Amino acid sequence: MVVATSVFCMACPTENKLEKIPETNPSIPHLVAVPETLNFGIVDPSDTLVDTVTLLNEGEATLDISGISIDGAAFTAASTTPIGLLEAGESTEMLISYQPQNLEDNGWLKVVSDDPQNPSLYVPLVGQGAIPLLIIDPPILDMGWADLNETISSEITLRNEGVADLNVSQALLVGVEFSLVDVSMLPAVLGPGEELELGITYSPFDYGEHQAQLWVESNTPGGTSQALIEGACAPTPVAVCSVDPEEIYPHYETATWIGEDSYDTSGGLITEYVWTLYEKPEGSISYIPNGGPNRPDFSPDLAGTYIGQLVVHNEWGRESEPCYAELEAIPKESLWVEMWWEYPADDMDLHIIRPNGAIETSGDCYYANCVGGFLDWGIAGLDIDDPSLDIDDITGVGPENTNILEPENGTFQILVHDFPGSVFNDPNTVWVRIYVSGVMVWEDYKVISGENSYTTFATVSWPDGAVTPQ
Repeated sequence: MVVATSVFCMACPTENKLEKIPETNPSIPHLVAVPETLNFGIVDPSDTLVDTVTLLNEGEATLDISGISIDGAAFTAASTTPIGLLEAGESTEMLISYQPQNLEDNGWLKVVSDDPQNPSLYVPLVGQGAIPLLIIDPPILDMGWADLNETISSEITLRNEGVADLNVSQALLVGVEFSLVDVSMLPAVLGPGEELELGITYSPFDYGEHQAQLWVESNTPGGTSQALIEGACAPTPVAVCSVDPEEIYPHYETATWIGEDSYDTSGGLITEYVWTLYEKPEGSISYIPNGGPNRPDFSPDLAGTYIGQLVVHNEWGRESEPCYAELEAIPKESLWVEMWWEYPADDMDLHIIRPNGAIETSGDCYYANCVGGFLDWGIAGLDIDDPSLDIDDITGVGPENTNILEPENGTFQILVHDFPGSVFNDPNTVWVRIYVSGVMVWEDYKVISGENSYTTFATVSWPDGAVTPQ
């Protein structure tokens, strides 16, 4: 008996070997419009221009256009909409017409399809109407203030900002106080970008505010354009100002800015007094405070010239010409030293060291021991040879002033300490002025960089008051 045996061989070759087949992306349609923007250019409003948009399927599969629409009142379809199938590589056309409605018209052609990358394709539609456009500049002309029965003049511009000739037929000004100077140039034709000037006069017969309407007829859309003309008539107030006293010792005396003698030429009321410092010494942060016609208790922070400016307004709101008053702040002390700096948040400290003195000791007048004058220099118990520092300004830009009424004999050293730990750490410009017997004899500046640095500016010898820069 023969027995059939089945043998399974692991090493035997396999005839039908299975291999993995890579996946491939299916072909897709792709819709393109030519041109990407349809620009009709400049077209006369009485004309209609037709142009073509080509829709092309640049994909590898059939494209299905399911919807086409046009937005924009000036644009319409001039052919049937090519809705339906578009084979790969094929194209179709659509005609679009343009009749201008405005100086600039904008819209778009929207094509809806099964293009997976861009299911809604937009083609911008652009056109310009060959239309003139009148611009009146300014649309509101303020003639300003005039006195009673005074005549003042101004001009208003008519400009064509369209793209066709502008025919200006006539202009009319309605308002008894206002007149057109010369209308003989009308009618006029203005090309695109051209302009002409209309002269206007204002001659008020009574006090108050006055208005007029300017009407201009042309072939611009709408036919008639208008502008508003304004003017006001009121008496001119007169500012009268002074300062009392005209010379003061800073830190010892104050002055009063006086404006109560200001008046209105017609006897009307002065309702507002505007005081400002027209001029002050460089480095000063002084200002004239708010108040009425007179401003008392003005205390200058630096020696030098202060010029106050006064402008008054009357009950009609008209303002005067400015009035100026001059104040001289002259140090009483024989030695007066000022300091200020450029950038805030950088604590600069002024030091004056007495003859044979040392930094940051009782021989040094600085923020820690000298504000208000607590040092006893020179002759013991004698006040006039003692120093005083007015203020230690930490966050601002100064000024700081140190002064001695009658200094002791010897050489004083003047230096500036850049106090460490300030917010501002970059280089900073520092100015120092020295007055001797009320006269400025020296000033200079230095750029100080480096926290906790000491910079010597000058020495002053006494009693001759000679300054030696360092």
